[in-house]
Amino acid sequence: MPAIKVAMCTGNSGKFRTAQEHLAPWGIEVEQVALELDEIQTTSVAEIAQHKARQAFALLGRPLFVEDSGFYIEEFGGWPGPMVKQALEAIGPSGFTHLADLTEKRTCRFASAAVYADADGRLKTFAEDTRSSGSIAAAPDRGNSPRSWSDLWSIFVPNGAATTLAALPQGEQNRVFAGWAKTSVVAALGEWLAQSH
Repeated sequence: MPAIKVAMCTGNSGKFRTAQEHLAPWGIEVEQVALELDEIQTTSVAEIAQHKARQAFALLGRPLFVEDSGFYIEEFGGWPGPMVKQALEAIGPSGFTHLADLTEKRTCRFASAAVYADADGRLKTFAEDTRSSGSIAAAPDRGNSPRSWSDLWSIFVPNGAATTLAALPQGEQNRVFAGWAKTSVVAALGEWLAQSH
């Protein structure tokens, strides 16, 4: 079977390394391509990723994918959702922990979408809204994990865990990531690509 190669359009090296891990079981080679892409304002992670994939294809003209995600605080009606980057820039991780003080349960979750553009620019979307929820910590804890590429990991406490994702002991953190690797939108993309070639 010929090797499958695809470009991932992201400037986030941590997100790129995670995508490499999630695509490795399918024998897919990934190239990181950092592009400046407009981000439309919408509450749909899938629509944002689709818009970025169209822009990226217009620039590169070859198979590629983009991945976007949102962070949802249940008692705030899902805010900030896909606009989490702007919210983090405005209030930082400690702002999120203070806002969570206003909720009863501190419940939050992630949702993601990966959009693949084929050689003709046709889009295929992989989206999920079912990743298990967790809670927002009382205060940020960055731990010392080299895998922590998102400030959100310093405030997100996975269900059943005693501390934030960033501060979990390595073994426990690896178990969380292994679970995500099997069910992520990027893994779903990998499985589809492997079956399509």
